[in-house]
Amino acid sequence: DIEFDVADTDGIDTKMQAEQESGNVVGDVWFNSDGHILFGKFVPNQWMWSFVPRDVVIPEVTPERPFAIARHSTDVIGYNNKFYPDGCPVTNIWQITEEKYKGKFFMEDPMSDVSTMAKIATFVQNADKMAQAYKDLYGKEWNTDELAATDASGQVVENAGYLWLKKLAYNGVVVLDDGDMVDAAFAGLELPAGKEPGFGWTGYSTVEATNDGELNMMPCFNMEPVMGIFKTSFLAIANHAPHPNAAKLFIRFILSEEGFAPWNELGSYPAAEGIPVNEDNLPLAELLPQVWEMDPIFDWNNVSKVRDFWAASLLVAP
Repeated sequence: DIEFDVADTDGIDTKMQAEQESGNVVGDVWFNSDGHILFGKFVPNQWMWSFVPRDVVIPEVTPERPFAIARHSTDVIGYNNKFYPDGCPVTNIWQITEEKYKGKFFMEDPMSDVSTMAKIATFVQNADKMAQAYKDLYGKEWNTDELAATDASGQVVENAGYLWLKKLAYNGVVVLDDGDMVDAAFAGLELPAGKEPGFGWTGYSTVEATNDGELNMMPCFNMEPVMGIFKTSFLAIANHAPHPNAAKLFIRFILSEEGFAPWNELGSYPAAEGIPVNEDNLPLAELLPQVWEMDPIFDWNNVSKVRDFWAASLLVAP
């Protein structure tokens, strides 16, 4: 029998690391989207090994990134489509940091969720595009912004990605414990009538709850320079896995149409060839220009620095 340990991603990372360090390995398979920890910590320590069935084609697998990919999923900046029936009220991501939306951006707390921290590092990685979006909106360079200057704490804003994070913190970003709380805060059915609901960092799949009449959320499609993040869930076999053959069978199953079925929802895309995609999904050719794919190597090398910057911004924000 296969036993699932369904924990939050931080719990999976921590448990599998502890098992490797102690030599008491219980879990067989890494099935997780924290690619920065997989490549940054587990691979150098030889705690995980790759396995891709010979008859499964995953074009993204390379010698540098040899792990099987279960799926891609999408996080988006969403708005309340009941309050704004004509579409997202902003067209540029910098508008969210303006006074009009102070205290109106909701997200899971990056300080307690390493996955969210890695996601916001993607904005730092794409600083050039953030800089262009700033110039397109305001007609000036990002480094002319009053918050681009080094503040009293000595915090240096190195690029437009960091500036956006700082302005978000200064604009009263609301950090919550989990995604359900985020969705309820800006897209819940019981929000006060006539009150500006704001925006939320949420899963594209939340649209399904809207279709079912449980929420009022739609993604800010075509927002410049980006509306969301494209995540990757990796599969790997633990070093000294107690059931290596069963692990291989499980990975083969997950890479099949039947294995993908539980995750075949809006915003999720299989990486293996030959698996049908949810019929309501945007074609990848339409989605990918609107999202940024997470880079696990960049995230590992920069996430601690981004974490320190974010924490300092929240600390000194008025």
